Amino acid sequence: MIKLFRKIRYNLMEQNKTGKYFKYAIGEIILVVIGILIALQINNWNQNRLNSNQEQQILLQLKSEFKENLKELDAKDTMRKHMINSIEQLFNIKEENSIAEFSTDTLRSYIAWTNNTPTFDPVLGTTNELLSSGKLYLIDNNELKTRLTNWSGQVDRLREYEQDLRQNNINIYNPFLTQNFSIKDLFDGVWQEKEYIKNKENRVKAVKDFIENKAVDDYIFTIASLCEWTKLESLVVRNYTNEILKLIDQELDK
Repeated sequence: MIKLFRKIRYNLMEQNKTGKYFKYAIGEIILVVIGILIALQINNWNQNRLNSNQEQQILLQLKSEFKENLKELDAKDTMRKHMINSIEQLFNIKEENSIAEFSTDTLRSYIAWTNNTPTFDPVLGTTNELLSSGKLYLIDNNELKTRLTNWSGQVDRLREYEQDLRQNNINIYNPFLTQNFSIKDLFDGVWQEKEYIKNKENRVKAVKDFIENKAVDDYIFTIASLCEWTKLESLVVRNYTNEILKLIDQELDK
């Protein structure tokens, strides 16, 4: 088409028809501009289609990632629940002097749970890659983008509470246990399959010493309190995660 216009212009120039020449020249310019605009529109459409496909893929990956994070939260909340329940049982046993009603292994299990340090370890591959690569623009939903950006802050606050418990157990509780009780008799065979100590007679005494020790109360009360505070912060992260999953589903259903 452009070649045809060019040939016509040349003929008009040869025939000294200047007015018509300019009309055809303008027509040729308009045709080129229209062609460029159409090409740009097609290119934009293709790019939008590619971005949309990429967004869908990212959303599916994010959904899988945050579902895994909910499972991880569940697992650590379950551990904290066991810790709190075990401490409640120990307080009841101490108060009611009912140690004889429980087997030694059950009591050792309660005591072992007091020395746990559950920590939330979220999957962050897709989220981190999305934020660090600058691809967040591919997410169309602004609220979802904001929540993804702020999610690490929510996790950091939870980890601060978890570290409070961890540091308490490492720096305060463990030294107390080591100085006052037989660690091997309290914990051998509770968590691991293999039992290193064949003679189990001293386990009864170790458990009895722990239950009857008055100083234990303050230590395990502190642990229970730290677990309770961490559970509350974990609930905040859980609700935040569920909101992210809700927004992801809304985008995927469009």
